[in-house]
Amino acid sequence: MRYILILLLFTNILLAVVTLPKNMQKVQHFDIGYYYDDTGILDINKLSSKTFTQNSSQFTFGFKTGNLWFKIDAKNSSLNEEFVLYLSEPYFSEVVLYEKEDDTWREDLNGLNIALKDRSLSNHNPAFNIVIPKDANKVFYVKINSKLTTSGEFEIYTKKHFNSLSGHYPDLLYMLYFGAILIISVINLFLYFKLRESIYIYYSGYTFFYVLWVASYSGLILYTPVASHFHKFIMVTPLFIMFLILFSSQFLNVKENLPKAYLPLNIFALSFGLLSVLIVISFDPWFEVMNSLASVLFLVLFSTAISIFKKTKDANVKYYLIIMTIYMITVSLMSAMANGWIQNNDINRYSFLYGSFFEILFFTLILTNRFYIFQKERLDMQQELIDIKNNEEVMLKAQIEDKTQDIKNLLNEKELLLKELYHRVKNNFHMIIGLLWIEEDSVQDKIIKNSYLKIISRINSMSIVHKYLYESDTFAHIDSKEYISEIISEVKNIYSGEVIVINKDIESFFIDINSAVELSMIINELLNNSIKHKREDEDCVIDISLMKKDTRITFIAQDNGLGFDIDKKNNGLGLKLIKQFSQKLPQAYYSFSFEYGTKFELSFVTQE
Repeated sequence: MRYILILLLFTNILLAVVTLPKNMQKVQHFDIGYYYDDTGILDINKLSSKTFTQNSSQFTFGFKTGNLWFKIDAKNSSLNEEFVLYLSEPYFSEVVLYEKEDDTWREDLNGLNIALKDRSLSNHNPAFNIVIPKDANKVFYVKINSKLTTSGEFEIYTKKHFNSLSGHYPDLLYMLYFGAILIISVINLFLYFKLRESIYIYYSGYTFFYVLWVASYSGLILYTPVASHFHKFIMVTPLFIMFLILFSSQFLNVKENLPKAYLPLNIFALSFGLLSVLIVISFDPWFEVMNSLASVLFLVLFSTAISIFKKTKDANVKYYLIIMTIYMITVSLMSAMANGWIQNNDINRYSFLYGSFFEILFFTLILTNRFYIFQKERLDMQQELIDIKNNEEVMLKAQIEDKTQDIKNLLNEKELLLKELYHRVKNNFHMIIGLLWIEEDSVQDKIIKNSYLKIISRINSMSIVHKYLYESDTFAHIDSKEYISEIISEVKNIYSGEVIVINKDIESFFIDINSAVELSMIINELLNNSIKHKREDEDCVIDISLMKKDTRITFIAQDNGLGFDIDKKNNGLGLKLIKQFSQKLPQAYYSFSFEYGTKFELSFVTQE
C-alpha cells in the first residue's frame, strides 16, 4: 500500500511539470499543483512541504475567503532563459510569487494591493519576471486571495513575446470592444438629443456603465486614477443593471402593456442604484447582496417580457426575448465559471463579450430603426401638413380674390357715388353763381356790385375744387399748378372790366383736398384785396409763387397796390377769412408786409 501511495505521488509530481519547448513564445493549458489554505495563516515554509493536488493552469474555484497556493514546476527546454509568468485576471487582492534562491525564499508582491508603479513588472494583470536556466527545472509558488471570484489562468511567455503587440492579444480584443461600444453609446446619445425619448438615455447609460464594468473586469481600469479604489469602482455593476431594467421597462412599454408590473420593476431598478452607493461605502456585504439580486434579474425581465408578448404579440417583444436569451446564456456561462460550477476555458471566460456585443448592437439597430420610423412618420406628417397648407393657401387665395373683387366693386360704387356727389355740388355752386350773376347784373350801386363779385369769386373757388375732384382719377389730392392757375383765371374773368396782370411761378405737385380748399379761399381773398386796393393810375400787378421743399409748402403773393393798415382792417371779413383758413392748415404760419404794395407769405406742411 505504501508503494502504491508513493507511486501515485510520484505520478502527480511528474504530471505537474510544465516543459518549455525549444521555439516557444507562449505556453498555456498546462498542469500545476494546487493547495487551498482556508485559514489564511500558512506561510511558504509550511506550504512547501504540503502535498499539492494536480490542477489545470486555467482554474476556477468560485468565491474563496482563504489563500490559494499554486505550485509551478517548469523545465526549460527552450533557447531562452528569461520568461514572464502571467496571471490572466486583475481582480486578485494579493498575488505573491515565491522563488527559492540559496535556501531562502524570494518574494515578489503583486495584485490590487500593489500599485502599478511598485510592481516589478508593470502590467494591469499580475505578471512576474522569472529566470530559468537552459535545460534546468525550477519550482515557483504563487499565493493569491480575492474578494471576488478566484478564476484565472497562468501563462508563461518569453520576455520578447510578452513585450510584443501579439503578446497582448486579449487587451487588443478588449480595446476593440470598448471602441465599438462607445461608438454605439454615442449613437444612442445622438438619438436621444434628436428625439428626447428616455429610452435612448437609458440605453446609453446601460452601455456606458457596462463598458466601465468590462474595463474593471479586464483590469484596464487600473491605468486610471481609480486604480487604488478598484473594489469601490465595482459600483458600476449595479448601475448598468439599473439602466438595463429601466431600458427594458421602456422598450417593453410595461406602463401600458402590464401596468401592475411597472412600479415594482422600477423599484427593482432603483434598488440597484442604491446598492451602487452602498458598495462604495462598504464592499462587504453589499456586493454579495447585489449578486443575489442580480441572480433573479433575468427571471424578472423574462417573465415580464413573456407576459407582455402573450398579451400583445408585439414583434419587438419577441426580438427582446431572443436577444436577451442569447445574452443570458453567455453571461450565465461566465457567471457559472466565476462561481466554480463549470470549467474555466476561453469559451466560458469570454462568451459574455460576444453575447453583450451582439445584444448591444442588435438593440441599437432596433432603436435606430425606431428613429428611422419616427423620422419617416414625421416627414409624412410634414408632407401632409404641407399639402393641407397648400390646399388652405389655394382656398385662402380664392377667398382673398373674391373679397378683393368685392372691395373693388365697392370702391367702384364709392367712386361713382363720389363723382356724382362732386358733380352735383359743382352744379349747385354753378346754379348759385348763376343766380348771383343775375342779381349782380340788376344792381347799379358799385359797392353792392363789388360785394356780389366777391361772393361769386369765393363760391367759384370752392366750385373749382369739386370740378377737379370730379374730373380726377383720385379723390384725395389734386395737382397744385393746374388748380391754382384756374382759380387765378376765374378771378380775372370775374373782374373782366379791370386791367389785371398776374405773374405766376407755381410748381407742380400734389396737394391734399383739405389743404386745396383752404388755399383756394386764401388766394381768392388775396386777389380780391389786391384788386380792391390797386393804384388808380397803375394797372394791378400781382406776383404769385407756390413752391414745395421736402414736406413744407410756401405761398407768396405780392401786389403793387396801395396797401392797407392791418390794424384798422383786422376786423374786415377778408382778413378774417384769410386768418381762419390759414389756421386750418397744418403747422402754418403767415405774415403781411407793406414795403411796396402788399406782400403776403404763407408756409404750411403738406399731408401728402
